[in-house]
Amino acid sequence: MENIAGKTALVTGASQGLGRVIALELAKAGCRVIVNYANHSGNAEKVVAEITAAGGTAEPFRCDVSDEPAVHAMFAALEERFGGVDILVNNARIDPWRREASMSEGEWFDRVLSINLKGALLTSFAFMPKAMERRYGRIVNVSSVRAFRAAEPNMIAYGVSKLGMHGLTRAFAEQGAPFNVTCNTVAPGMILSENIAKRLTPEKYAEECSAIPMRRGGTAEEIADAVLFPIRNGYVTGETININGGMYYAP
Repeated sequence: MENIAGKTALVTGASQGLGRVIALELAKAGCRVIVNYANHSGNAEKVVAEITAAGGTAEPFRCDVSDEPAVHAMFAALEERFGGVDILVNNARIDPWRREASMSEGEWFDRVLSINLKGALLTSFAFMPKAMERRYGRIVNVSSVRAFRAAEPNMIAYGVSKLGMHGLTRAFAEQGAPFNVTCNTVAPGMILSENIAKRLTPEKYAEECSAIPMRRGGTAEEIADAVLFPIRNGYVTGETININGGMYYAP
């Protein structure tokens, strides 16, 4: 497994939830971590403080990944300050349970895909040229088990956005392979993040767990471990790592 100490890692949507834990684990592995956020500067600062208190190196960076000029500006700034980005984790997403009541189906679909899918497309396009030039790069796209399951009406946009991540992975894996640039997908099931208690009652949580063969949700640390695997292993590319307690058995 490769030593990634000293690499610069950009984690999108890293101010809370799974992104926060991925950032913490990359910092523990010795990476300089760029904690990307769009709206929650206070949360991002807390993640940076948590990393630095543990002896790691991190900086916050505000950027809405659905904004193409802002994405290019972010990568240009990181190139100038740190010599570029070595590792990109596309984790930013819209919480599918926080739709505004006034939004139409089309408005919601556009909004979800603009962050969840278009954002990953834009950051990957911005990342690839310098990574190929340096002949090193790692992209991990965070998808979901919902990419493979029939969605209830309120989750269609989310499921479609996560399924699209797999198309991005194959495309950028093919492009990057001759240059030692890999791209992989991690598809988690239910994650026990800080928001799970806000969304599910104990009864609803038990009901959700009854559909999981392992009868529990996964910890964010378990998912982050799956993210770090294809970053450290340079021979894995174009693959999907399913980590969902048995909710979906891939062929």
